[in-house]
Amino acid sequence: MGSIKKYTDKLYLKQWGLGYLHASLADIIREKKSRLSFHWLPLENTKISWADPFIFKGPDKKVNILFESVSTVRLDGNISLLVCDQNMQIESERRVLDNGLHLSYPFIFEENGKMFLIPENAFSGSLFAYEYDYASGQVSNKRELLPYKVIDPTILKADNKYWLFCTMLGDSLNRDLHIFYADNLMGPYKPHAGNPVKSNLVGSRPAGRFIVVDGIIYRPAQNCANYYGESITINRINLLTTSRFEEEAYMTIEPNPDDEFSYGIHTINSVDDMIIVDGQKIHFQPVQQLGRKIRKIFN
Repeated sequence: MGSIKKYTDKLYLKQWGLGYLHASLADIIREKKSRLSFHWLPLENTKISWADPFIFKGPDKKVNILFESVSTVRLDGNISLLVCDQNMQIESERRVLDNGLHLSYPFIFEENGKMFLIPENAFSGSLFAYEYDYASGQVSNKRELLPYKVIDPTILKADNKYWLFCTMLGDSLNRDLHIFYADNLMGPYKPHAGNPVKSNLVGSRPAGRFIVVDGIIYRPAQNCANYYGESITINRINLLTTSRFEEEAYMTIEPNPDDEFSYGIHTINSVDDMIIVDGQKIHFQPVQQLGRKIRKIFN
């Protein structure tokens, strides 16, 4: 299967889209429901992908989705916002943050009445946090959290510490899990004594916010054994200290073969009884794919 996927990558254009499901993520974890079917937000332009969705509701109860919007040709990601009504009809779409290079994975963290946006910024350097104002939709107060090329930064607050999970840009970005910790959200962050705390293509790279169910902490992570974004493992964290880390695979969430986006799934988040994911589908476009390969060689 892995070798087949390797060759289809050269012929097919891959596109990510956003799917939603009215359900309790906690109940899905309790019952280990592994294959879910989603409704997919309309995305007509095959040259655009929507990925890495993070969801929240504002005071008006409307559904807000921060996500990566990226050209499937140029791979120039920016952070965008979809606002939907309670029936998930899109009311507006706009760009929130763009550095001219590539941003993705708009992780959000709420504390003391403030919302912080901490997107992946690996292709241009350090990891930064921004304050996000719901009323205006603007970001401000940019602050550096880590001077490293961090992939998919995801923060957990536990035991009066902030634990930042990520991988690093490079050959091990889908395999080697790193943890940093701090006494305050804005740092300074120290590296975990065991870094990398995990080295496996299955269940290492973060895939969404931590989920607490019945007092147990679960960590979504990507499976990339056969290809990038294949499925999601929900890990159960058993031990987390500044010197030790233990987790075990609890369940897998796979793409539904009957869904429109059925080739992969690599991010999952929720708010109330609304689950949001990204899914992948492929389009047979060998000429365009060849053009992309040529541009990579000469750029």
